[in-house]
Amino acid sequence: LQLLMTEPSHAAAAVGPGSGLRRAALVLAPEAGPVGSAPLVPAPSVVWRLAGDRTPDPDLAPGWSRVPRAAATAPAPTSVRTSPSGARQSPADRAPLLLVTGGDRSRRAQVALDQCGPLLRSTLPQGPSEWDAVIRQASLERCAVLLDLEGALSPDARQRVEAASHLTWVLASQEELPLDCLPRVPWEEVTASRAQATAADWAQVLRATETGKPEAPTATAEQYSYTHNITAEQLELVAAAAPGVGGIVPALRRLAAGHISALAPRIRPARTWEDLVLDEERTERLREIVARSLHKHTVFGEWGFQPAPSSGVVALFSGPSGTGKTLAAEIIAGELGIDLYKIDLSALVSKWVGETEKNLSAVFAAAEASNVALFFDEADAIFGKRSEVSDAHDRYANIEVAYLLQRLERYEGVVIMATNLATNIDPAFLRRIHVSIDFPMPEEAERERIWARSLPAGAPASGLDLALLAKLFKFSGGSIRNVALTAGFIAADAGTPINMACVVEAVQREMRKLGRLVTAADFGPFAHVVGRGATTAQ
Repeated sequence: LQLLMTEPSHAAAAVGPGSGLRRAALVLAPEAGPVGSAPLVPAPSVVWRLAGDRTPDPDLAPGWSRVPRAAATAPAPTSVRTSPSGARQSPADRAPLLLVTGGDRSRRAQVALDQCGPLLRSTLPQGPSEWDAVIRQASLERCAVLLDLEGALSPDARQRVEAASHLTWVLASQEELPLDCLPRVPWEEVTASRAQATAADWAQVLRATETGKPEAPTATAEQYSYTHNITAEQLELVAAAAPGVGGIVPALRRLAAGHISALAPRIRPARTWEDLVLDEERTERLREIVARSLHKHTVFGEWGFQPAPSSGVVALFSGPSGTGKTLAAEIIAGELGIDLYKIDLSALVSKWVGETEKNLSAVFAAAEASNVALFFDEADAIFGKRSEVSDAHDRYANIEVAYLLQRLERYEGVVIMATNLATNIDPAFLRRIHVSIDFPMPEEAERERIWARSLPAGAPASGLDLALLAKLFKFSGGSIRNVALTAGFIAADAGTPINMACVVEAVQREMRKLGRLVTAADFGPFAHVVGRGATTAQ
């Protein structure tokens, strides 16, 4: 009663329509009829509180929470305050309404904690019962109310905030709220700092999640904050999930996978440098991509080099199909300890105006939630040269390319573009590429090494002449692996080890698949078995 009534003599009017008890929803609205004959019924949660039971009000909006001051994950961020009524010098003189804009949900909550103390946090209540529950619970706990808003306040919501003038209200939103929707009470506004998690945020999370564990993180808080472009709110999700999934790194992967897996298939890196057959010079250029990613914190952070325009790494792989471009991308992701997402451009490019940009935005936004590598196969489908504008279609196609250039410049991770012909790539993209590598068709010696690595150690083989196969058939690495696999199935079906007859049959099938003419002369000493099948050629 001391909170709601200034003098005891006002107790007689405590249950009137404009009374404090009614505005605080501590008593239920009486039934229609004379006030003197209506029973005074306190809300159930009030009765529980008087009996010592602090069970929350059951009508609170789903997802509500208490935010005690100790819940802040880092020191309050720097903010800028504006007030239409001038600066205030003490908390006692604070306006009853605080507007917090910018940042993300976590940053806005930190600002509200710093300004108002413990909070009851909720989404915008829907309906009278949820409004009553929020106001009642905050009144009982003597705390401020933080409402997370997605848009402007409705007239009804504005009136509820105005009526519950005994509470301190915090309206938190990404954008500034229109003046015409604000409650007619004095207010202050605070702009939260940037949403990205800082090194201080990471340090506190690492201390809380990794202390005493054998798998202590190898990266420092500064390195995590530099390489993982996530918000403070996303970091809270990672910290909460880390104990259940086995640590910070798996939680980061899970954060990205939940959004991007619906847009691009994930490749879990399993192969290493030993699986790649490439000359030494090109292999070193692939290792340069790894080095740029691993040491960008040192070069851009500690040494002071300016990223132009971001610290991300963009690579271009060009060459015929099957020459190892996807394999190289997988190996790079494995070396960096991150997942690789292969972007299916056919699923992203749309004939509808604006849809392609929307799809690309969804991919990059999901990828930015964690440090993942993006692999654009057949990239010239969208990274291709911009054309002269002759109709509306050309204009919108050029807009798509320009939009993709902007997103590439902002992405802090690894982007690998693969194309069969580098000359098809728009010159504007080429200027933003840090490492360009061409993947040629393998030479004879390299083909022999690929043949050897395409046959598992546990596969039964008999009489294979890998040197002859490498000499006779100028296949790409991908085609050689296809032939080896097909030969394995042919041998398993025939009940024999993998022999030259099985391989010759598999080669014929691969050549037909590639549209090549199959002639006996191409098979050298095995010309006599061409067309006979693996079983009849034994």
